[in-house]
Amino acid sequence: MDETLVRFFLREKPTLALLAVEEMEPAYAALITKRIDSTFPHTSSIISELEAHGLIKSRPEGRIRYLEVTDRGRRIAKALQELKEMLQKPDLQWNRLERMGEMQRKAIETGKSPLNLGPLRRDLAKLKGQGDDEVRRAAEDLDRLIIAALDEIGS
Repeated sequence: MDETLVRFFLREKPTLALLAVEEMEPAYAALITKRIDSTFPHTSSIISELEAHGLIKSRPEGRIRYLEVTDRGRRIAKALQELKEMLQKPDLQWNRLERMGEMQRKAIETGKSPLNLGPLRRDLAKLKGQGDDEVRRAAEDLDRLIIAALDEIGS
């Protein structure tokens, strides 16, 4: 394994730069610099490194050097995007789960009708199907609380 490349991508700007080149059409250094909020010399250095590793290629047209992602770069960009989404997803799911738990507590405290808890169960079913194991277990626990509350209200 190329440890230099691993260390390179564990930094923020190179990852953002590769993703930016992948997403932008046309892509060139000045646009990438703005997109990743970097300096032009730093971005140029990153672009040179990406090109040296065969992740992007450039083609000069006049004074502008246009950039495009290679097949290898596209696969790595896809993996980085998936990693980025995986790292963000649990936070979004946990926030959603916490809001649902608060809604459940308020419904129980105020003695709202069971119909108000039904949509929560539907949303929890979705979370149980797409969350990681921890989120799934927490969603199942909350669902059990809602079922118990519905049984209690129905009695």
